[in-house]
Amino acid sequence: MKQLITALLVALFPSLLQAQKQPDFREETIYFVITDRFVDGTTTNNNIYGDEYVPGNLRYYQGGDFKGLIDNLDYIKDMGFSALWITPPVMQPPGRYVNSAGTYDAAGYHGYWAWDFSKIDPHLESPGASYADLIKAAHAKGLKIIQDIVLNHGHGGDTAPTVKWHAQRGRLSGLGRTFDYYADEHKWFNRKGPALADLLDLDDKNPEVLKWFTQIYGGYQDLGVDAFRLDTVAWMDKSFWRKFTAAMHRRKKDFFIFGEIWTNSDYAGLAAYTRLAPGSPMNAGMSIMDMPGSAMGGWGRLEAVFKGGSYAAVDEVLAHDAKYQDASWLVTFPDNHDKPRFNGAPPAGTPATAEQYADMLNYYFTARGIPCVYYGTEAMLPGGEDPDNRRVLGPAGLKAAAASPLYAQLRALNKLRRSSPALQKGSQQTLYAIKDQYVFRRAHGGDAAFVFLNKADYPARLTLPAVPDGDYQELVTGLPAAVKGGASVTVPPHGVRVLVPRGGGD
Repeated sequence: MKQLITALLVALFPSLLQAQKQPDFREETIYFVITDRFVDGTTTNNNIYGDEYVPGNLRYYQGGDFKGLIDNLDYIKDMGFSALWITPPVMQPPGRYVNSAGTYDAAGYHGYWAWDFSKIDPHLESPGASYADLIKAAHAKGLKIIQDIVLNHGHGGDTAPTVKWHAQRGRLSGLGRTFDYYADEHKWFNRKGPALADLLDLDDKNPEVLKWFTQIYGGYQDLGVDAFRLDTVAWMDKSFWRKFTAAMHRRKKDFFIFGEIWTNSDYAGLAAYTRLAPGSPMNAGMSIMDMPGSAMGGWGRLEAVFKGGSYAAVDEVLAHDAKYQDASWLVTFPDNHDKPRFNGAPPAGTPATAEQYADMLNYYFTARGIPCVYYGTEAMLPGGEDPDNRRVLGPAGLKAAAASPLYAQLRALNKLRRSSPALQKGSQQTLYAIKDQYVFRRAHGGDAAFVFLNKADYPARLTLPAVPDGDYQELVTGLPAAVKGGASVTVPPHGVRVLVPRGGGD
């Protein structure tokens, strides 16, 4: 009846539909790529400076570019994802980096060592495949673009004299202006610390630095970027982020921003960043990545859950949800590019089985938050510590992954999540948790979903008195289910079942 009344009102007053349907990033799911490690679309931009492209050496460029992404957007879309997060595309130092001690050498393939914040790195672009072309192509397929941005620092300044750009080692540029760490008349840099490694640390107390970054990243908003992921958030003052996020939201409505704060135990510290401003992070302040709720090798608190541990450990993380402004906006993820992958490569991290991957993905796509999947997860790509956790996927990897059970599972899970507002936006309440079975309720407004997870090798018959009487639909099978005196659901091995009330509501 509620659905019929809503449909009649929308038919009579079409403006109601627009009023009801406000942009909400919780409706999205995210696929995260290191652009250089996805697909090499053209070899013409691989070795621009002559010393930064070293195939097989993962500390250097491997050739991935925007053409490789454009040519394979269907691979991402067909998996069911709706947003693509790319590593920072800004221009990196012009050639290899070697520190003064000669103990470390690499290139800025990853994008986190800005040389010019307002220019795109030439390794990424090619004729017909500029950054603007990538954004346009992604939008044409219904994919949003999330740009990773770094405001805390630029490239490393501790270079050996043999580095080609050694004479320019203290310089950072943007919007046609260049600032020199060693001749800092504009007070652009922070020397008081703490500094991250030898990276040129920008002064977050200088209002002109804030203005500069607002103009630079406003330009990327104008280019069509849909969201920002903020790097190294904890290294800059909260007042800086409050002002920067406010400026970005003023410039572009419904622009999602989420940040990275490295801790897996300081929940109060994490939550403070979600309270920089009142209101939804679509238009105020920022959300954050759910670091404690990750499954990163040897660090994420949930890795052990899916490798033989108990679901009870999930509740140890969720018990802190009330600290956040709204935990349903957290960006959740199994692993990323900073720690060993879920399929860890010894001696760093531990390997994972296909069943453990299935259990892990079943959880992340039904639990609270916005799921984010690191490229290669669908191929069970192994990886230890950086840079081994940043292996090349490439055409062969894409072809193998597209035929894999995990690729099909991700497609099914994306479809499942998209079918229920409660799964997308709801708060979470545990109803039952033992070692291998977990049941919880998701609720948002008048919508509810009851999720049943089983990571055992056998089917599990789960009976829950907490599910109210009524008529339900099971979303995975599509079958109707009548509940009276509690729900009784059989969940297959390493499977998931989701009950939603028929006709909406609870």
